[in-house]
Amino acid sequence: MSGEKRYLFLGAGGMGMAPLAAWMAAAGDTIYGYDDSMQEPVRRFLENSGVSLPEFILEAHLDTFDVIVHSSALQKDHPLLVAAAARGLEILRRGEMLARVAKGRRLVAVAGSHGKTTTSGLVAHAFGVLGIQADYILGGFFADENVPACQHVDSDWLLVELDESDGTIDLFHPEVTLLLNADWDHADRYTDAEQLLEAFAGLLARTEDRILFPQGCPQLDALSQGVTALVERFAIDPEGGYHSLNRTAALALLRYLPGGEAGDISMLKKFPGMARRLSVLYESASMRVFEDYAHHPTEIESLLASLRESEVGRRLVVVFQPHRYSRTRQFKGEFAASLAEADVCLLLPVYAAHEDGSAGGGVEDLLVAFGADAPELLSMDVKGAERLYQVVGGEPTTLVFVGAGNIDQFGAVFSSLLRHDFSVESAWGSYLEGRVGPDCVLRCEEALAAKTTMRVGGTSRFYAEPSNLCDLRSLLQAVRLFQLEVFFLGRGSNLIVPEDGYRGLVIRFSAPVWRRLEPIKGGGLWAATGARLKEVCGQAAKAGLGGFEFLEGIPGSLGGSLRMNAGAMGSWIFDVVERVQMLDAEGRFLDLPREAFHFGYRKVEEISQGIALGAILRSPEADAVGAIRQRMDSYSTIRKSSQPREPSAGCIFKNPEGNHAGKLIDEAGLKGFSVGSAEVSSVHANFIVNKGGATADEVIELVRRVRRAVKEHSGYELEPEVLLLGASWDELLTEEGLVHV
Repeated sequence: MSGEKRYLFLGAGGMGMAPLAAWMAAAGDTIYGYDDSMQEPVRRFLENSGVSLPEFILEAHLDTFDVIVHSSALQKDHPLLVAAAARGLEILRRGEMLARVAKGRRLVAVAGSHGKTTTSGLVAHAFGVLGIQADYILGGFFADENVPACQHVDSDWLLVELDESDGTIDLFHPEVTLLLNADWDHADRYTDAEQLLEAFAGLLARTEDRILFPQGCPQLDALSQGVTALVERFAIDPEGGYHSLNRTAALALLRYLPGGEAGDISMLKKFPGMARRLSVLYESASMRVFEDYAHHPTEIESLLASLRESEVGRRLVVVFQPHRYSRTRQFKGEFAASLAEADVCLLLPVYAAHEDGSAGGGVEDLLVAFGADAPELLSMDVKGAERLYQVVGGEPTTLVFVGAGNIDQFGAVFSSLLRHDFSVESAWGSYLEGRVGPDCVLRCEEALAAKTTMRVGGTSRFYAEPSNLCDLRSLLQAVRLFQLEVFFLGRGSNLIVPEDGYRGLVIRFSAPVWRRLEPIKGGGLWAATGARLKEVCGQAAKAGLGGFEFLEGIPGSLGGSLRMNAGAMGSWIFDVVERVQMLDAEGRFLDLPREAFHFGYRKVEEISQGIALGAILRSPEADAVGAIRQRMDSYSTIRKSSQPREPSAGCIFKNPEGNHAGKLIDEAGLKGFSVGSAEVSSVHANFIVNKGGATADEVIELVRRVRRAVKEHSGYELEPEVLLLGASWDELLTEEGLVHV
């Protein structure tokens, strides 16, 4: 199109969005892509295609773009869309952008309620085999990552698959249209079958030269009445198997493209396939495991009938994840009937996509539709996988995971567990292969002592250092699927790791992307979760931003300080926070103003249940750099004179109301008191320091003894402020001593 405009693709990780963004980048446009749910294989594809991928997009960044292209999965109230509209930017849905790209080209459109991606992929595959110089933009990815989901050779011919789900199908005027079927779907947009048929009829009426569809379809015959384009009906091989329609349709379409007449069925049968379309996940002598994207009753019926024919002598077990509440409500009876073809059917909860729960569309309603033979409902985690293994048993079985949501994750977990004899340690790493980038660190039984400021403690059962947000997303998916506890580690201050370690996953934000600092307009900074507070303070001083000086010398990172609203010198981190970007407990991305958070003592409720990714920090005052540096030096001097230099975890106890923990410990005569190499600091009594070679058990025992001594001396019962990783202070403080001296 033109290299003059800058396009931002929001939701760039979508199966339809990514190929379009990559094609436009190849055409010479300046394309940026952002998706807070991006998966690693798509990220790689976009990056290799020349699409720029900023890790975070803030409202302030929108001023650098001319056009926003967004996935229809993004709702109109998405903060970035609202902000873009307020700025007067041009905003297009994916289908609207695709229609603009297609204008003036010889457009070949593949349409229908299902089968579009596989058929389009077959035609694109034939382009490569036959050397056809034509452009294409698919709505999905090939199973082989080395085959691109788009091709730009600057041809007049452009092959696309058209998405009818959001109504943008009305914008296209193809030269050739291949219509595979017209089954009613997308009840969230088309309230009855007639509305969807009207959309397909409109497409055929706008087709200029040729319309292709399969023989023996009265419904499609009716839709083509009165069209001006020539209509051709092609025969389907009844013995051709599951993808017979797709192959014969692709072959029929090829004959109308220059050089395509040389194509034949044998060539198409060598097609490597599309991702998530009858993909083989696992094979052994007794079991074959497949995954398929089918999410409409007609597709499921065809899939299971094909497996019955090809997997002779094996029990057929289906795990089905309904896709969207509206579709489940619309087809629950038909789903029950089509799934009855399996010997055993099990269900997962509905994948909502962007929909809210709606009456009649939950998995419970689908269970009712089965009547007396209702399937078992599985949890989508390692416990569900273990239960599935019990159901499958030892007899020869074909197992297929069916659905268009995130059932692929569950199928991958089950297959990984199978390959590793249900060893979670081995399966965890196997599952994450290919789902995290090459720079993501993954290890088991990682020593943690050196990663904390206290320098004590054992190992973490699982350990990871994500290199980007895609990695983090995949790690959090693994946490949910494998039912692991998770801890987010910054600089390791305010933390004690027990000697027996942590049995969950420690995620450490040490990669450069997590330490990023960026000035923003109006006297502020954007800081990522791993940015050190000392660096935030220094960057603010350099920019002449006052009010950050109290951060100088706090040995922590931004994420931890946001979680606990860290403070010093009478100021708190949320005094300078304007907005926080975070993932909540369900893994949803949120961009929230300061007012959305609730603060407790050393705790911010919302962040403690999720993970802060970064924040916009706004200066409360501007000042001369020299004056700011002078205050920083003053605070630094105070800290050096009042806090110990030896390794510590910061203040050990919370200040009780109306008093100070350090004062109470000092009055009890405990400065210099020690257990092994753990000692109450002689500089500040609320610090326990590691004099060299201390163990976590010694530190915990010293906490216990200090607490008991203060209680006996003054009546105050001190409460620990420092976090004990994976353990409860309440339990340890009431147990017998861990260390006997």
